[in-house]
Amino acid sequence: MGKCKYCGQDAGFFHSKHAECEQRHLNGVARIKGILATCFQHKEDFYLHQNEIQTICRDAFVSDDVCRNIYCESFDAAIEQYLDDGIIDQNEERSVARFMQFTGLPQQVLNANKSLEKVVQSKVLQELLNGQVPSPRITISGSFPFMLNKNEHMLWLFRDVTLQMQKVRRETVGRTRGVSVRVCKGVYYRTGGFRGRPVETTYMQRIGTGSVCLTDKNLYFHCPEKTLKIPFSKILSLDPYSNGLGVQKDGANDKPMFFENLNSWFCYNVISNLK
Repeated sequence: MGKCKYCGQDAGFFHSKHAECEQRHLNGVARIKGILATCFQHKEDFYLHQNEIQTICRDAFVSDDVCRNIYCESFDAAIEQYLDDGIIDQNEERSVARFMQFTGLPQQVLNANKSLEKVVQSKVLQELLNGQVPSPRITISGSFPFMLNKNEHMLWLFRDVTLQMQKVRRETVGRTRGVSVRVCKGVYYRTGGFRGRPVETTYMQRIGTGSVCLTDKNLYFHCPEKTLKIPFSKILSLDPYSNGLGVQKDGANDKPMFFENLNSWFCYNVISNLK
């Protein structure tokens, strides 16, 4: 006899759950998410619903691990909602701090999807918009390969960023066999060899993976293969994507670049406001 993974009772041959237990579980998960979403939206104290959430967890077979996942998913959704209408304000910051206290989850758990980083980055943007020099909000561990200029302030450091640069591949198509003409002993010149046409195709070539340092004046990149310093004043265009930032420098020979695995929302807003 199989055991129901929710209530632990017999579920019958070749069965691992009761349909009614699963439905009760799903309803309970939805209720907890709804309570948390309401608290985030209306800035209610999460502790006011602590007993209710505990009762739902007990009645709907919500384990500690599942409840922890609910907290993380609700936190990610709330941060995205807060950022939809601009920078996170003070009331929203207090709600975030209260939620962290309520759940007791470590910062690295809540930051699994970089949501906690976005809260700190929002604070940096708020200070920039207010004309202030952002105070240091990150701790650097490991090597720091950048030499900043005097009176230049670091805003953020991204690790494990992959740089790609646009390259051009040239090839000739439409080549014909042509006629061989003997030039001298052992050498033949094919007249048809120049009847094709050159074709250029562009592609993004991976350069290397390293660190990006964002300051109030420049964007730096360093990896074993390449080092870059891009002043904001030399940036012609920015293209934010879900997985990185496209950058085009203002130069005749400069090709488009793509920095993968950094927060394009933060970088775009910093550069746009300081440029």
